[in-house]
Amino acid sequence: MLEISVLGPVEVRRDGRALAIPGGRTTELLVRLALDAGTSVRADRLVDELWGDASVSTRRNTLQSKVARLRKALGEPAALVGTDDGYTLAVDRAAVDALAVLDEAVAAAVLLSAGEIDRAVATSAAALARFRGEHLASAGGGDWVEPHRAALDAAHASLLEISFEARLRKGDPRDVVGGLETAVAAHPFHERLWCLLVTALYRSGRQADALAAYQRARARLVDELGLEPGSELRDLERQILLQDPELAPMPAGAPSTNPLVAPTVHGNLPALATRLVGRDAERAAVVELLTHRPLVTIVGPGGIGKTALALAVGRALDAPGGVWLVRLEASSNEREVIDAVIAALGVAGDERALQGRLRARPTVVILDNGEHVLDAVADLTVRLLDAAPSSRLLCTSQAPLGLDGEALFELAPLALADAVALFDERARAHRRGREHAADDGAVHDLCRALDGLPLAIELAAARTRTLSVSDIARRLDDRFHLLVDPSSRKPARQRALGAAIAWSYELLFADDQRGLWALATFTGGAPLAAVEHVLRSLDVPPDATLDVLDRLVTRSLVIVDDTTPPRYRLLESIRAYALEAMDRAGLAPLALRARTRWFADAAARSTSGVRSRDQATHLQLARDERANIDAVLAWCATHDPATGLAVAIGFGWAWVVIGDSQGARRVLAALEAAGGAATDRDRNAALLLASWLEASIGDLDPARRHLAWAAALAEAVDDPAQRARCWYHLAYVVSHQGDFRYALELTDRSRAVYAAIDLPWDRAANALFALRAAVSAGDEARSIDCAAHAEEALAAVDDPWLHVRHEAMRGELARLQHRFGDAVEHLARAADTSARVGYRQSEAYQVASLGRALCQLGDYDRGSTTLASAIDKAEAIGDPRMAALARVHLGRVRRALGDLTGARAALEAAAAWHVEAGGGEQALLGECLLAALDASDGVAGAGDRLTALLDESRATGAHPHVEVFALDALAQLAEASGDGDRRQELSDEADRRMEAAAHFISERDRTDAHRHLDR
Repeated sequence: MLEISVLGPVEVRRDGRALAIPGGRTTELLVRLALDAGTSVRADRLVDELWGDASVSTRRNTLQSKVARLRKALGEPAALVGTDDGYTLAVDRAAVDALAVLDEAVAAAVLLSAGEIDRAVATSAAALARFRGEHLASAGGGDWVEPHRAALDAAHASLLEISFEARLRKGDPRDVVGGLETAVAAHPFHERLWCLLVTALYRSGRQADALAAYQRARARLVDELGLEPGSELRDLERQILLQDPELAPMPAGAPSTNPLVAPTVHGNLPALATRLVGRDAERAAVVELLTHRPLVTIVGPGGIGKTALALAVGRALDAPGGVWLVRLEASSNEREVIDAVIAALGVAGDERALQGRLRARPTVVILDNGEHVLDAVADLTVRLLDAAPSSRLLCTSQAPLGLDGEALFELAPLALADAVALFDERARAHRRGREHAADDGAVHDLCRALDGLPLAIELAAARTRTLSVSDIARRLDDRFHLLVDPSSRKPARQRALGAAIAWSYELLFADDQRGLWALATFTGGAPLAAVEHVLRSLDVPPDATLDVLDRLVTRSLVIVDDTTPPRYRLLESIRAYALEAMDRAGLAPLALRARTRWFADAAARSTSGVRSRDQATHLQLARDERANIDAVLAWCATHDPATGLAVAIGFGWAWVVIGDSQGARRVLAALEAAGGAATDRDRNAALLLASWLEASIGDLDPARRHLAWAAALAEAVDDPAQRARCWYHLAYVVSHQGDFRYALELTDRSRAVYAAIDLPWDRAANALFALRAAVSAGDEARSIDCAAHAEEALAAVDDPWLHVRHEAMRGELARLQHRFGDAVEHLARAADTSARVGYRQSEAYQVASLGRALCQLGDYDRGSTTLASAIDKAEAIGDPRMAALARVHLGRVRRALGDLTGARAALEAAAAWHVEAGGGEQALLGECLLAALDASDGVAGAGDRLTALLDESRATGAHPHVEVFALDALAQLAEASGDGDRRQELSDEADRRMEAAAHFISERDRTDAHRHLDR
């Protein structure tokens, strides 16, 4: 008969005679088979667990060699039996000391519960004697051994508790105090041992020492785990303080009725090494689910903290049969799943014995990491709950079990604040008291880049032993080499981010792996159509796409954003892993080119789509896919510059309508990358777009330079359509500089060309810009003619953006004609529509115009508030030009309201931007109003500045409102110097010019004129 001892150095005896077992992997193989004595262990599993770092052929050959050596050493061929797919060590469980102690721990607990104290003492003492040092010392350091060591640790602690409790009930409590002191020193987080020590001290007449022991236990738990003692230990302290009679010794043979000393089953949950951070709400939610539902599954991707949450939930639960953790990562089939549960609970027997154990005492069982044996876990769960409906099962998995009655709890990444708190706490622990100094913003950025994934954050925190936070952030491009804790003794999946994700990845079908590859090509996710396009390039059939995505979503590897249409995306760490895997497979270029082709096709449809009734769909695509388009342009710059330029040109007009401040940069970068490969037509289109986008954010000098280049190209190819487009684009630019007469001249040229060319959209756009220039110039007759032409041209165009701008221009024309009520209605309608459909840049301009119209209607308070809102909107989209224009008008209005401090602040901010930008619309007005404020404050030189501004305005005749303000301010200076005649002359001229400026300002704006009249 063979007897095998693995609880310490391996010893094998046959009929009492010691056998010599070869060391190294042969001994490890013996230990591995002994822990599944009597059960076949698959060969594939053996080679993976014992030789995981070698090639397949090498591992197979090595296994066969070691099996042969082990058979020879055992001296009995029948002891090591080969099966179809594995090997069985043909010995009884009782012949293996590691298995025997698990059975004896359960037997000892049953004996103590029945009041058989002597037998409980003997059984526990015999079992404890089997432990001869480090558990499974000869098993090596593979991940497979950790669940077995954990089960033996739990059995050892349980046997100590049973032994001391039985001896405490059997004899003098003073006899066990010393042993309990040693036990709590070795197992400081096993509260049951502390309870026994406190009880023994109290019964020995040492009440003060008993309370001091309680305080030691509490300090250890709080300081090292961040946990208060459990209810059992707290209640024991209360009973001691009250000198509760129930704490008196009991007759040796009586079953216990005192819950503080009664034999109970405590389970095998390991002591927490670190505090759970940021999951209080999730823990409470799962505990609540388990109080009402027998089966709860926590689902989420690898590294998100499912196991940590499950353990925290387990510690918060009470169950007569205890709370038991079953680690399933080493199980590969249904038999091994069942064996893992039986071993974890220490059941002597088969599944029927397990079911009887759960029926006898309601128990909580945590089945951890079962995604790779999902069917086996599901089948076993059904059988266990049918047999023991009062027990509860908590599962952790990347996918649901799919059972009726299963309550799912989807675990999300940590919120940013919780992620930062976790990083800070773990970093302080790793630095062991050394100062941990990091910029809060840098930590926030790092945690955001790590997707709030707890494993990634903990591994990053471990790196603070040697790296700063900024160093860690800079190395995230190589995150799988960075996010490893080389000092950790945890299983590979818990000490390396790459290993955690690899575990999930290797469980996938080949098509599902390609699904991850396809999604990884996108930045920030993608719509279904784009994902399908890339999947087709990777040879995944179109009719399989939805199934692939569904399986990936079910396994918590893909996130579906609740948008219309839905977007599919990956956490950044999973994306990085998938990109590396795709690159190793040699398919990255193919997938990235397919992604580029999809966006190139979308870009080719974009301009015409944006200029149609389908505009909203195309604009939404340009907004949602901004990051993807940037990634495509970056890839094209190196691999396909011509396509990159086509993509930039295609989306360019969408960026105009959206008001994207980075649009010009993208277009010009794509043009530069294309170099000589770009055609003259493409260059012209790119330069026109760039100039428009630059002008829209106030970069007027580069806008004019690029337009001049575009115009030269149009002349070189003698293309009338391109030439006309250059003219009305230039009209848009010079209007921002206040040169409205030149803008009208340019739009007149384009209008003549479009009379002979069938380009309805360009004709309508040109007509609108002509109307804007005419209104801004104060030319009512031209404005009426342009309005009629715009109305006619727009009838042939379905572009909502142009129609909203037309509505706004109707409001501007109403202001010119002093129909201020109509102006407010038109402008409010245009602003509301722009806000609703997302024309954010147009909205800011229209809100500013609405503020001016409200003031002209006489509602200066609402007008001031509306202008302030326009500034906020302009700044929110990064449009300093629009913000400066609104500030000029706000300064004018606040001056009229008597808020001179607010007026000066607004005008000075606008002037600073105009100086930096080299001018801008209403820059002259802003400068004049500041000079008028200086003049009223007696600032030297203010009069000279006003005179110069008046001369400049008179020279063009295009700024009658500036003339009025300058004349009023100069009249005030003349009166202050005693020159009444000069004052009257200037005032009369201001009154005459007010007729031309009345569409722009009202009498209330003329604060200098009011001061004269007040005198």
